[in-house]
Amino acid sequence: MCTDAHGRFNVEEFDMPTRLGALKQVDKFDAEFFSVHGKQSDVLDPRLRNLLEVTYEAIVDAGVNPATIKGSNTGVFVAGSDSEAGFIWKRCNTKPNSYGVLGNALSMMSNRLSFTFGFTGPSYVVDTACSGSTVAFQQALHSIRTGLCDAAVVAGVQTHHDPISSYMFYHLEMTSKDGKSKVFDASADGYVRAEAAVSLYLCKKQHAKRSYCSIIHAATNNDGYKEQGITFPSEAQQEQVIRRVYDECGISPLQVDYIEAHGTGTKVGDPEEIAAVSKVFCEGRKGPLLVGSVKSNMGHPETVAGLCAISKVLLSNTKGIIPANLHYNTPNPDIPSLHDGRIQVCDKTQPFNATYVGVSSMGFGGTNVHVLLKMTPREEQPLWTPPTPIIILCSGRTQEAVQTFLEKALVHHQNHHYVSLLHEISKHETLKHPFRGFVVVESEKQEIQVEQRDTNRSNWFIFTGLGSQWAGMSKDLVKYDVFRASVHRSAETLLKNTKFDILSLLECGDPTKFEDFKNSVVSITTIQIALVDLLESIGIRPEAPRGISPIIKTSFLGKRAQNIPSICSRTSMHFWRATKSRKKLFSLPLATCI
Repeated sequence: MCTDAHGRFNVEEFDMPTRLGALKQVDKFDAEFFSVHGKQSDVLDPRLRNLLEVTYEAIVDAGVNPATIKGSNTGVFVAGSDSEAGFIWKRCNTKPNSYGVLGNALSMMSNRLSFTFGFTGPSYVVDTACSGSTVAFQQALHSIRTGLCDAAVVAGVQTHHDPISSYMFYHLEMTSKDGKSKVFDASADGYVRAEAAVSLYLCKKQHAKRSYCSIIHAATNNDGYKEQGITFPSEAQQEQVIRRVYDECGISPLQVDYIEAHGTGTKVGDPEEIAAVSKVFCEGRKGPLLVGSVKSNMGHPETVAGLCAISKVLLSNTKGIIPANLHYNTPNPDIPSLHDGRIQVCDKTQPFNATYVGVSSMGFGGTNVHVLLKMTPREEQPLWTPPTPIIILCSGRTQEAVQTFLEKALVHHQNHHYVSLLHEISKHETLKHPFRGFVVVESEKQEIQVEQRDTNRSNWFIFTGLGSQWAGMSKDLVKYDVFRASVHRSAETLLKNTKFDILSLLECGDPTKFEDFKNSVVSITTIQIALVDLLESIGIRPEAPRGISPIIKTSFLGKRAQNIPSICSRTSMHFWRATKSRKKLFSLPLATCI
C-alpha cells in the first residue's frame, strides 16, 4: 500500500515526495526456522529475510514439501540491485564483521537460498534494473529447457531504507511529485517507488502438482546505442523482442487476449512501449487489445516489477477478475492507439477470461524482456464427499497457526484437489514445526486437536487379543491397495498350508461365525498384519528402546489355551514364517504367545 506513514526514513529534510509503497513487518524474521545464526540474523539484509520467507511459501504453495527437494538440481535465479540497508550498515559500522559482509553481499541473495533449501543447480543474481526479475525468469526457463536444472526458484525483492536513493530518483525526474503512478494518463509524470518480495517455483509440466500457468516462451534483448541517451527507451527494440517471442514459439500475436505492460507512468516510457505493442498486436485485430499495469495499483518495485506483473495476471486468472488501473482519467495524448480504439486500458475491475497473456518488462539501461504465458483454465472443483472419514494433518511454528490452518481446511475439505495437496505436503515431516494437529473430517465430531511435539516419544503398536472382532471388520479397509494385498498374501499362505479360507470368513456378515474360536483368532491376526503393512506404507513405523520389541500382542485366553484346536497353532506358526521377512511383526510366534 502506498502511504506517507511508511516509517522507512525521515523525508522532511529532502526535497522529494513522501509517499512510498511499503511492505509490512520487514523487521520480523524467524531465524531459527531458517537455521540462521543469531549474529548473522542481526545484520542480514532485510531483503534476504523476505526472500527466504516467500521462497518457502512458493514451494509449499506448489504442493511440494521443501524437504523432498533438498539436494535436487534446482536452480535459483534472483533479481537484485545495490542494498540500501547494506549502505547504511557500512556507514554505521567501522569494526570488521564477517557476518555483515555475508549478510549484505549481493551474491548471497541467491546463494543463501540454495544453501538453506539444499539446491545444487545454478545460482546467481541478475541486475538489469527494472527488468531484472523478468530476465531472471527468462534465464530460469532457458536453464530448465536446456537441462541445466530440473526446476527453478525465480525471485526478486526490493526494500527502501535510504532516503538518498529516493532523492536521486526524484531529481532524475523518474518519480512523480504526488506519489502516484498515473500510467497511460495525460498527467503522467513518473512513478511512486514501492517495495515487493516475490518468489515463483518453476518445474516441468509433468512434475507439477499445482499449476497456475504454462510458460510458452520468453526472450530478451538490449536497445544498444541511442542518441537520446542510455535511459531513453527504444520502440524499435521493444517491438523486435516481442516479435521474436511469437515468431519462435509459433503463436500469433492475435491470439493474445491481454498485455500486462511495463507501464511506469513516465512521460517517454509509456508512449514508446504502447507504440511497439500496437504495431505487434493490433494489426488485423478485431476489437481493442486490453492493456494494464500493476504499477498503477502498487507503485513501481523496480527490480521486482516483472514478477509482480506475472503475479498479478496469475491471481487475476485464479479469481476470474482483473483489478482496474488506478489514476487513469484522461488518455495520454502522445499515445495515438488509446484514442483510435486499438488499445483499451483496463480502467475498471472486470472479468478476466484470458488464455494467452503477454508480459513486458524494460530496464532503464535498455534491457527488454517479453514473456508469453498460457493461463491454466479455471475449473470449479466439484464438491467431493469422502467415502470414509479422512484425516487432515498440519504442523506449524505456533499452536495458533495450526489451529487457523485446520479451521480453513475444514471449510474447504470437499475440494479433493486441495485436500490431496495437503496430504502431499504432510507426508514428510517439517522438523522445525514444534506444533502438530489434525482433524477428522466427515466424522460425528469434527474436533481439531493440536499439541506440541514430544521429541522423546516413540511409536508402539499394541494389538488386542480376542474381543475386538466383528462381522465385516475389513470391509472399510480393503479399498486401500496395500491393505487388500496384505490380506490376500495371508489368505494364500493359509489356504496353501491349512486349507483355511480367510477371505470368505472376512467377507461374511454373519456374526455367529466368530463364535468359533479359531475363526476369531485367525481373522484378528490377518487384520493386524494388514494394518501394520498399511501403516508402514504411509511411513508410520514402530519405534522402541534397544532390545525391546515395539509391537505387542496381548491376549486374555487364560486357561482356555489348552482347548485351542491344533489348526490355530499351525496357522499361527505359518503367519510367523510368512511375516518374518517383514521385520518381525510379533515378539514371539503367535502360537507361543497364546
